Parts: sequence; structure tokens; C-alpha cells
Amino acid sequence: MDSNTLAPESDVENIDELKYSRTIADLPGPKGQPFFGNLLQVGGHQLHLTLAKWIREFGPIYRLNILGRPLVIVSDRTAVGSLLKERPDGFRRTRNLKTIMGELNIKGVITAEGDDWRKQRKLVMGGLNAEVVRNFFPTMTFMTERMLTRWKAAVADGKPVDLRRDLKALALDIVVGIAMGHDIDAVNDDDNQLQRNIDNLFRRLGSRNAALIPYWRYLKLPVDRAADKSAVEVEQAVIEFVRNTRELMKQQPHLQQKPANMLQAMIAASDNPESNFTDQDLIENATLSVIGGEDTTANSIAWMINLLARNPAAAATLTNETDAVLGAEPLVRDWELMKQFPYLEAAHNETQRLRSVAPFIGLGSNADCVVADTFIPKDTAIIVSTIGEGLDEAQFPQNEQFLPERWIFEQKPQRDDDPSRKIFPFGGGARLCPGRFLALTEIKVVVSMIMHNFELELDTDAPPVEQLMNFFMGPSAVPVRLKLRV
Repeated sequence: MDSNTLAPESDVENIDELKYSRTIADLPGPKGQPFFGNLLQVGGHQLHLTLAKWIREFGPIYRLNILGRPLVIVSDRTAVGSLLKERPDGFRRTRNLKTIMGELNIKGVITAEGDDWRKQRKLVMGGLNAEVVRNFFPTMTFMTERMLTRWKAAVADGKPVDLRRDLKALALDIVVGIAMGHDIDAVNDDDNQLQRNIDNLFRRLGSRNAALIPYWRYLKLPVDRAADKSAVEVEQAVIEFVRNTRELMKQQPHLQQKPANMLQAMIAASDNPESNFTDQDLIENATLSVIGGEDTTANSIAWMINLLARNPAAAATLTNETDAVLGAEPLVRDWELMKQFPYLEAAHNETQRLRSVAPFIGLGSNADCVVADTFIPKDTAIIVSTIGEGLDEAQFPQNEQFLPERWIFEQKPQRDDDPSRKIFPFGGGARLCPGRFLALTEIKVVVSMIMHNFELELDTDAPPVEQLMNFFMGPSAVPVRLKLRV
């Protein structure tokens, strides 16, 4: 491990070998209350805003007290990068979050650790790599154009477009398509049960993660029973995908050697005893791919649309770029054109800086270590800020403004000046988000389609958009009207 996260064997005799100048008790932090500490200050769906406010107040590393146990928050980019890099050996997911996710049947590679994680990660990454995404690209384009047709018809009839709902439905169509090989057309199914169940799971996951007491383990309310039902129904839907895919692979045996999607690859692995990939691993990771692929990308696009509608100059620049690239085509159909959207990429980076859908990652230390010159005992809970120094005025002047131009350079900046090294929207290290390439491709296809075909009109009468943290952070609404361009 490097100097920011040093950790020898977790042995009391080795503590003196670590070099540090302070302990957790020496760190600054907000004043708490007797017995509870800071517990009552960190609940609710805007926890990320509270933690960000304290970063500005107490600096890049501070501590909280949760019922007598320390919690360390880190935003220094060097320390954050090192912490993420040292997963899964040096640091793991927090046990509390892993337990809560497991209670809602959300398992697989996202909660696995050690050798179990390595086994699952390899297969999941293979199912979402660049080649797979490129091969899926025509289907993604078809699904996006299907949504464009729906929107054009709605606008022509004077009907409002529910951007938040439709973006989630398209994300679900795409992830089920690339991962499961099925087209469920959730975009045109206004009451799609799978989408409703996934939304229900995320709401309950966020509420339980922010809860002060795990009451549902002793008394389940109607919302908890509904979440349990949703978890079962999502799993049943995935099992049906698996059953249909197994039947297809029996009819087309060549798919065992050359699987066409992630589910086929996982089935082939689970059928091979030497892979150690079980049917349970298969179901869990297939379920995870469906659940995890819907919320993150849809929220990222929703935030970008919100920000563009509030910044007409940026919207105009992006529209000019999409017009130049797409010409007479309604959306991008040629894979090679995906390289020609620098301003769109910059707008995405700026969106993640201001409205990261995963602003914090919870970790637990596997051994005694040193983080930012601070001694961290084994089993200490740590929260790292994926926005790093993104809201630091010294690093990003006018940091509250949406300025995609800050990500565009005539020459590649020096390492210390490179803004991409100051934030971590997809995590980092070996546990970098496996769906990163798929998400970036989908964002380019969908946002370029929107800006090329529509004008964005902000609904000035709508209430302010709130940042709501469930498991991921999304907008409370997308109060933007689409107007067909002429």
C-alpha cells in the first residue's frame, strides 16, 4: 500500500511500525449529543448534503461519532484514490450496508469480497466490456429511437413527457437487453411491473440505510412487506429470463462457446464445474445487473437535462455539437461518431461533479492502517467522497456553476491540474463500476438524441428540484418540457 493507506498485518505489535502524526480522536468534526453522538444528524435522504457541508467546514478528513463508534469521512483526492485502489484486500464494504442489501435480495459481485469477488467480477466485467457494448450498440440505438418516436407523438398531441419515468424505463430496457438478451419495452409500458418493483427496492434500500434503528427486523410495516414482495418478484422475473435463455442455448449449442450476452456467459460458466460459478451466483448477479443498471444512468441523464435547462448557453453549445455530428439523422447510428462529442462528455463530467449519483462510498478497514497521516484501527468505518475535491473553490473556481468548458483543454493538462483526477464518479481501483462503459455510451446516445431533436423548456412554476439519496442520488423531478425543434 502507498503512503496514504499503509497497512501491515493487523497485529498490535505492528502498530508502532506505522508512521502517523495523529489518531481519529485528533480529527475535527461536528459536535454530537450524549450517547447518540452524531447519529441524529446523519439521517434522511439528504445525508450526502450534510456530509458535504461538513467537508467545507472541517476539511478533507474529519470524524463523526455514531453511538460511541468512530466514522471517518475522507475527501482528499490522493487519499480517496488510494483507499479505492486498495479494495478489496485493504478495505471492504461496510457490513451494515451489505446486510441491508442482502435483506432485499441485492447481492452478487457488489457485496462479494476477496476470492469470491474476484471470481464473480471477472465474469460480470466480461459481460459488459467494450466489445459487448459495441455489439449491442445497434439495439441500443433502436431502443432510443423507439423512445424518440413516443416523445414526438406525445409532443405533437400536446401531452407532457414524464422525463424521469421514461429515462428510467429506457435504462431498464437497455440493461435487460444487454445483460439478459430480452426486449421488455418498458418505455411503452406505462405500468411495467419490473420497473415499479426496482423503484420500490431503491426507495426501501435508501430508507433503511438512513434509518436510525433497523425496526424492520422486529416489526415490518406495509412498506417493508411491499419491498419484500418486490424483491421476490424481481428475482422471479430474472429466473424467467434465465429459464428462457437456457432453453435458447439448448437449441443453439454454439452459444455455450460464444455467448452473445452477459446472461449467456454466466449460464455457460455455471454449467462448467471448473468455474466454481454456481447457479446462486448466476441468479444474484443477473438480478444485480437488472437492478443496478436502471437507476444510475437514468439519474445521471436526468440531472444533466435539469442542469442544461437551467443553463441555456451550455444547452446551445451542446445542441450545435450534436447538429454538426448527426446532420440529418435523428440520432447517432454510426459507432465511430461516438468519438465526436467532446462537449457532451464535458457536460457529463460537470454533471457528475455537481450531482454525482453515487457521492459517497462506505468502506471498512481490514487492518490497522494510516490514511492521510491518521492512524485508522482495523474495522473502522470510512466514508469516501467520490466528488473528491469537486466542490472545492480552490480546485474548481465558481464551483457552484455548471461550466462544462472547465473540462475542455487544447492540450492534456498536467496531472495535478487534471480535473478528471479530482473526482471519482465511477469509483476507482479494481472495484471500478463494471457498467461504466455501458453507462457512458447510453448517456451519449440519449442526450445527443434529446438535444438534436428538442428544445428544453424549464418549468419555472415547478417547485425546486431536490437531491434525494436512496441508494443512489437522484432528482425529485425533472421539470423540463420538450419542444420539437423545427
